[in-house]
This record gives sequence, structure tokens and C-alpha cells, in this order.
Amino acid sequence: MSEKTINTEKVVNTENLEEVKQAGTVIKLSRPVVWEDAEIKELRIDIATLSGDDIMDIESDFMDFVRGQRNVYVAFKVDHPGYLAVLAAKGAGVHPNLMKKLSARDFLKATGAAKDFLNGLV
Repeated sequence: MSEKTINTEKVVNTENLEEVKQAGTVIKLSRPVVWEDAEIKELRIDIATLSGDDIMDIESDFMDFVRGQRNVYVAFKVDHPGYLAVLAAKGAGVHPNLMKKLSARDFLKATGAAKDFLNGLV
């Protein structure tokens, strides 16, 4: 029996390919939000890149975020939409008060992404 050598080398043209590496969640807003003279059309939330210092900052930002509201139990903050909004804002690199300007649908998507992260789903 004779053996044949087959060239299995593949030629791939990578000229028009672009490698895209993204982490986190991208939320395309249902309507743009104007914040500090900038129009925001999407939020890129990447909580995994935050540090322990960032998490500590979120604690105090949360208290500012809910100041004046009733029935806020800090012991259950991880289930509070305000805490999740502040966490999502920090992960997106935006001011927490911007989250209050989002439509209800977009707010729930952003806080849902934060909740998924806390639950280990992301």
C-alpha cells in the first residue's frame, strides 16, 4: 500500500477580520438619555472589572441614591433596585443619577444585569 501525504495547511485571509473582545453587558437604550451635554444611546456594564475600592464606594453611593426614601433596609440592599442601579452605573462608568433618567424598561435591564452578576450568572 502506498501512502500519500496530504497538505492540510489552510490559507486564511484575515485582512478584513477584526477581533472584538468584550466583557460585560451592552444595553441599547430604547430612547437616548442626555446627561451632562452628551447623548447616551447604550450602556456597557462591566461589573467584573470593578475593584474592592469600587464596591466600597458603591455602598456610600447607594446611601446617597436612596436618601429620603422610606422603607430602605440596608441589610437587604442586594435586592434593592437602588443598589443594583448604583452597581450597574459603577460598572458602566456613569453617575448613578443617570440611571434615574432611563426608561423603566432600560432601568430594569440594567438592574437585571447587576443582579445576574451578583447571582453568578454572568
